[in-house]
Amino acid sequence: MNGRWRFALFGIGLVSLAACRSSAAPPRQSEGALTSERLQVYADFIESFSKTNFKSLSNRTFPLDLSGVDKDAACLQGLKLEGSEDARKTVHLLGPEVLRGKTIRRVEAQEEGPILKQRDSDTTMRRTGPGKDASATTDPGILTLSEIVFDKSHHFAVLKYVFLCGSRCNSGAILALEKVGSQWTGTTRRPCSFVLNQDNPRP
Repeated sequence: MNGRWRFALFGIGLVSLAACRSSAAPPRQSEGALTSERLQVYADFIESFSKTNFKSLSNRTFPLDLSGVDKDAACLQGLKLEGSEDARKTVHLLGPEVLRGKTIRRVEAQEEGPILKQRDSDTTMRRTGPGKDASATTDPGILTLSEIVFDKSHHFAVLKYVFLCGSRCNSGAILALEKVGSQWTGTTRRPCSFVLNQDNPRP
């Protein structure tokens, strides 16, 4: 009897381990190119944020998980979203076309760590150096963008942006962008949520 129980418990443990591993599976990089509509959403968003003087853009999106956003949130009111599950599992590469010729550097994933360490070092020097001000920098960090979820009418597009700037100074928000005329804008609805001073604000 003891042997059977041990075997059963061992089997349950294996199933649980497999479930944990599958739920923590890394996102799949899409082999397909971004549609022209998605490219425009990214490009319009970057255009509107270029006034923040950011110098670097992550060349890969990250999954968009909306499970933490209340279904009755004002930002999503009246929207019937499609493709939310795909957005939680897929990432895309962002090509130079999203920059529309702007002098913004596209950064690969393996470059982010060294850049952020250097920013931390620079921040420390500004705080401790003679006559230096910690607010001297105006570059908010590396802009990273999530996957996009459209509403069924494709009049709204939901995405998350995050500025990676170093240790515990990352910030961002989930936005519902609206297509007004021929452009996508984030000014017609309040952000769904904000991210402030988190170590790892991306999934």
